[in-house]
Amino acid sequence: MSTRFFGQYLLEKGRITSQQLLDALECQNDITAPIGAMALEQGLLTPAQIRQVLDQQRKKNQRFTEVVCEMGLLKQAQIDAMLQHGGETPHRLLLGEALVLKGFVTPETLEKELKEYHKESERVGAEISLAFSNLAHKNIVKTFTDLILMMFTQFGKQNIIIERCETGKEKVRLFRWVIAQKIAGENVQFNCVLSVPPKLLLQMASTMLDETISTPDELALDATKEFLNIANGTACAKLSEDGVSLTMLPPEVYETTTTPYPLQTKDVVCVHLAAPDAKLEVAFEF
Repeated sequence: MSTRFFGQYLLEKGRITSQQLLDALECQNDITAPIGAMALEQGLLTPAQIRQVLDQQRKKNQRFTEVVCEMGLLKQAQIDAMLQHGGETPHRLLLGEALVLKGFVTPETLEKELKEYHKESERVGAEISLAFSNLAHKNIVKTFTDLILMMFTQFGKQNIIIERCETGKEKVRLFRWVIAQKIAGENVQFNCVLSVPPKLLLQMASTMLDETISTPDELALDATKEFLNIANGTACAKLSEDGVSLTMLPPEVYETTTTPYPLQTKDVVCVHLAAPDAKLEVAFEF
């Protein structure tokens, strides 16, 4: 289980700067063709050679494959073999590869930090699993959290991970926007509270409306309500298969700078989440 993004891990350890992280993330998007990433992964090109190709590519305004062949670094047969092996699956340059490519870390440092990162992820992942297993309403919390993550990853194209799971009203960290929904069953009643910063709110609205939304107007806020409504409705349907019958009221939106969200109970489960460049949270008030 990934509990923290690798870039954030390196940033917190002081191995890279915030600007270097942003540059590396941009580099990931720059290499849109799979050849550079696959050649680096297979050891056919070094980071220094890819930098040379990219420099020439910008000067000549040619495709990556054309430049790399002209420079004699790869043969067309090698490129054809990589494309055939890659099939229809897009190959995205990994963040670590981008950091090495930009010269921000050495391959040796990358290998060492990746090992430490995976060790820490396993340790914290075990702590999160234990925290979920000790919850009084663990099935509800886990199901609703999983479906919210699914909405972000599959429909919002936003990679979201769980950082930690805590209990207690004092652990809640509310961001600018809160979308809350009351849910009740025969033996349980709770509020599902999704809290996000402005950037993620607009991304949620853009996902639902299938267009770029830049202003949190009434239409955008209604779209974010539907975002949570779909996630929670799917969670209720899934739980009904286990004999847990739940009904939902319509979601409500709060802008905490003008209308603070009132936490109503002390029995709160707080699941801290993170995107590559933002934090968010889902809380459950029982």
